[in-house]
Amino acid sequence: MPPTDSLSEIQEGILLAVWKLKGLGSNRVEEVRIKGELPNASSDDLKSAFGVLQALGFLEAQVQGEQSTFSLTPLGIAILRKTEEDRLQELK
Repeated sequence: MPPTDSLSEIQEGILLAVWKLKGLGSNRVEEVRIKGELPNASSDDLKSAFGVLQALGFLEAQVQGEQSTFSLTPLGIAILRKTEEDRLQELK
C-alpha cells in the first residue's frame, strides 16, 4: 500500500469530499461538487491533485459530456481510512 504521508492536504481533502458525497464504485460525483467542498484550493492545485490521485489508483474518473465525474476505488477507500486512523492516533 502506498504511504499516506506523501498525500498533500488537497489530495486528502479530495478523497474525503468524494467520500462525503458518496462517490463510491459506480456512484460518481461531479467535479464541480467536489470543488465546492474545497473552496480555498486553487483550480490548478485541484487539477494536479486529481491527476495524482488517479495515477495512484485512488480515484476513478469518467467524462460525461463536458463534466468529469469521480469515484473512490477500493484502494482509495483504504487509503482514506488509513489517513483518518492516523489522525485519530495523533490525538491520543
